[in-house]
Amino acid sequence: YALANREYKVLLIDSDPRGAIQLYLDIKNENTLFELIKESYENVIIPDVKKYINKKNGVDIIISNATLTKVDDYYKENASLDEELDCIENLIYLFEDYDYVIFDTEGTINNLTKAVLRVTDYIFAPTKASYIDMNGIRDLIQITEIYKQENPKLQIKKIFLVQAKENTKVFKKAKEELSVYFKNNEFTDTHIREDQNILNSMEHGLDIFSY
Repeated sequence: YALANREYKVLLIDSDPRGAIQLYLDIKNENTLFELIKESYENVIIPDVKKYINKKNGVDIIISNATLTKVDDYYKENASLDEELDCIENLIYLFEDYDYVIFDTEGTINNLTKAVLRVTDYIFAPTKASYIDMNGIRDLIQITEIYKQENPKLQIKKIFLVQAKENTKVFKKAKEELSVYFKNNEFTDTHIREDQNILNSMEHGLDIFSY
């Protein structure tokens, strides 16, 4: 939404089966990323891409829901692992008109996340100030190094803290450790603090700027 406010054309794609984006922005559409992946695999040409696009406050969005958990089984039944890992690459040409295509992925590394990494330029990784979440960042670093071999453009651009409680020892320690660990400015002091307004904006189905 910050990019859209700067007059860029933005597509946001939710590749997390929890479907947080559709819940947050109150979007209802049975045409989800899973259906788009299936249609892309089963047809040479996708006749109506627009049915997957939801417009909300100046941003185009493709949503996901729990059906996305079936993507591994779908490819096991119909195709190979290599074809599953190609699934996002086979879609990207549909979105060439956008200035930015942003994937919101799961926090865990799975086949769909790997498919996204094969076409991604920059990774922006939020993390909470907890040991478990910061372990997830270590996993991300390892998988990024692996997928750089297939996608040389791939890089971790910024890591930042979210739901931050600024005056706590945990937050200060996490900030210090991340600053020491990342020597090349991947970690930023900019963070998103814990704020009731974020929850309030969700109740209204609005992005934080509009709210």
